[in-house]
Amino acid sequence: WRYWCIMLSLGVANSSDASEILCISYILSDKVFQDNILNDSAFGSGLLTGSVFLGMLLGGLIVGTMGDWIGRKPMLLLGLICNSISGILSSMAWNVYILSFLRMISGIGIGATVPPLFTLATELSPPSIRGFNVTICASFWMVGSIFVAIIALYFATTIHGIAIWRIFALICALPSALGAILVYWFVPESPRFLGVEGRSKEAVDVANLLVEKMGHQNNNDDDDDDGPLTIEELERTFPPSTIVDTTTVGGAGILDCMQFIQLAYIDFCSSTSKLYTTNKQIKQTTLALQMVWFALSFGSYGLLTWINIIFVKVHLENVYYNALLFAFSNLPGNILSGIYMDKIGRSKSLVGSIVLSSISLFFFAIFAEYEYSIGIVLSSCCFQCFTIMAWNTIDTMTSELFPTPCRSTGLGICAASGRIGALIAQFINGYLINSPVKLLLVASGTLLLGAITPYLLPNNGSRDMTGQPVND
Repeated sequence: WRYWCIMLSLGVANSSDASEILCISYILSDKVFQDNILNDSAFGSGLLTGSVFLGMLLGGLIVGTMGDWIGRKPMLLLGLICNSISGILSSMAWNVYILSFLRMISGIGIGATVPPLFTLATELSPPSIRGFNVTICASFWMVGSIFVAIIALYFATTIHGIAIWRIFALICALPSALGAILVYWFVPESPRFLGVEGRSKEAVDVANLLVEKMGHQNNNDDDDDDGPLTIEELERTFPPSTIVDTTTVGGAGILDCMQFIQLAYIDFCSSTSKLYTTNKQIKQTTLALQMVWFALSFGSYGLLTWINIIFVKVHLENVYYNALLFAFSNLPGNILSGIYMDKIGRSKSLVGSIVLSSISLFFFAIFAEYEYSIGIVLSSCCFQCFTIMAWNTIDTMTSELFPTPCRSTGLGICAASGRIGALIAQFINGYLINSPVKLLLVASGTLLLGAITPYLLPNNGSRDMTGQPVND
């Protein structure tokens, strides 16, 4: 159970991203907010929804890559603290511009948490259950979305006439604060990162601690191959020649803030360039995954922030109740991906789930055209179910296909591509919101294109890391 506390802590951290992203959809539909803050401004609505994804883009690009330099755990904590502080301050914003700025800061925190979170989940897991563990962490997105939906439903049905959106925004910041506390106490730094950085003693201690937490007994008998890991054994895996000095650049140490920023910029450029210049396989992997992230984010994140308004536009009754059903539809997606991802492989799981989510949106559009309520609810829930399967798979694939020295950077770059897709979707969806059928068909078509891109991976996507050790 002590080992599973690690995955639980990472899961709670992931749930905070859901609460911070999805709360905007409910705040936008609040009547008091519309009258006093938004003033029925279409520009303000677009600015508010787009600011989160702009922040996520910046966070994934700038802060996410620092996980390969400073460490996975410090960057994850930084993102969670940024989330919680900006979430609390958002509840005090007095106009849409201040609120949009604070939501952008929150987006930076979200963007900073995704790369180190899934990198840690991958590097702290044995190959046999790595897909399951990453799915467990990813499934807490559902917990965050259900948490937000229940709080919104409670406020919408019990309290009226006051600025309840401020209390709602404050409550939505709690998962970030809780996640930061749990990660600080229960999640160790990645032993692979420590090994690559030459911190052999720490790497050995963490590796042996993980073995102990998994319930295995280390035998101190020198003749037993199953004994605890030693520094000598670790250094055979990470010889000194492979260790990169990240404390200096051109002989200058990290002495002050300006030098720190300069070092961060140089490291960002260096780490990012490795993805496109190291070798053809890494370049091909990076570009293909970027396209998948773009398409999946456009079709899913692009829709999530508008789903309540879409429900209103297609004259669906009891919007908050149906939004809660939409949130609960994450559950079967998480269960299916947890059961089958390690069995059928990443590539088949990814392509199949994206195609099914695209088909679900197509039927959503048909039912919306005829205002068939049951069909709308069922197709939207199927879309969310299959989209979650796709996200669980792409999170796992992305963290597996990059080598340790640039794993967090690779995740950050791919996530940033997704943020661009989500950001573009905000403007397109805002333009098409009065024609929800067209909006849904555009999202469906984009997802279908995304289902093709995994075949652009090296060896036509057949390089599957299911059950295999990740690359160092």
